[in-house]
Amino acid sequence: MTNAPASSGESLATGYLLIALVAVFFGIAPSFGKLAFDGGAGPVTLQLGRFVLAVGVLWVIVRVGGIARPVPRRIWGLLAALIATTALASFGYMTSVSLIPVPLASLTFFVFPLMVGPLSHLAGHERMTPLRMVALVLGFAGLALLLGADLKDADPLGVGMAFGAGTCVAISFLLTRQLSGSLRPLHITAIVTTGCLVIFAATTAVEGVKLPTGQLAWLGFMVNVLCYVVGLSSLYGAIALLGSVRVAVVGNMEPVVSVVTAALLLGQFLGPWQMLGALVVLAGILLMQVERIRRPMG
Repeated sequence: MTNAPASSGESLATGYLLIALVAVFFGIAPSFGKLAFDGGAGPVTLQLGRFVLAVGVLWVIVRVGGIARPVPRRIWGLLAALIATTALASFGYMTSVSLIPVPLASLTFFVFPLMVGPLSHLAGHERMTPLRMVALVLGFAGLALLLGADLKDADPLGVGMAFGAGTCVAISFLLTRQLSGSLRPLHITAIVTTGCLVIFAATTAVEGVKLPTGQLAWLGFMVNVLCYVVGLSSLYGAIALLGSVRVAVVGNMEPVVSVVTAALLLGQFLGPWQMLGALVVLAGILLMQVERIRRPMG
């Protein structure tokens, strides 16, 4: 994964278009997942659909691009850990929207950029700077406002799943960093999604397939699956053209898209105090990304 910026105006334009696709497709996915769940789709069945399509698309890209390399035995354990955290993150986040409103799930999940800093510090990868500490305090203060404003109506299991999913993503960032010296990021993702597919295929074999019923539920199911694949593919295209720092900063629009989509599609709105909490969370995330721009190699 590179931090080098694109060198031409055309590449910049293409890169920012891809970032927009990432924010839009990842941002609208939870609301369409909610439609699928309301129509009877099972959480595991939805995950199976997401990873079936993702594995097919990613391996075609890997093979056509000549990205595949032999996988050293010494990193098998790290890959297994990354597969586990990725599966838990995907399942936890998408399933949380069946228990709590999408805006609450999205903003609770999206505190994961704030967790990367202290986890990296504990792992010895990066130093916790004063600015990062301020961002961390801001983010979790905003989350407290967001949850405390209307916690009586929020299912604790749903909140826990969204927060746990974000924690898994933060851990997966550290694992990916350790793997990046051995394999290309897209190759890692293809391997990891294949592992997730095996997990959810085995789980589906035990509990059975639970497909949605009704046109609206099927629309939600199919759009959610498509969003995951388009968003994931666009993400790596954007990183290749713009670098990871730019992508991370502009990618902060994803929870905003989730909140707006939930309001338009599901009629789920944030109250005044929750809106304030959401803004504080986003401010903390943006501050963390500003720190990354100031110290791109830190």
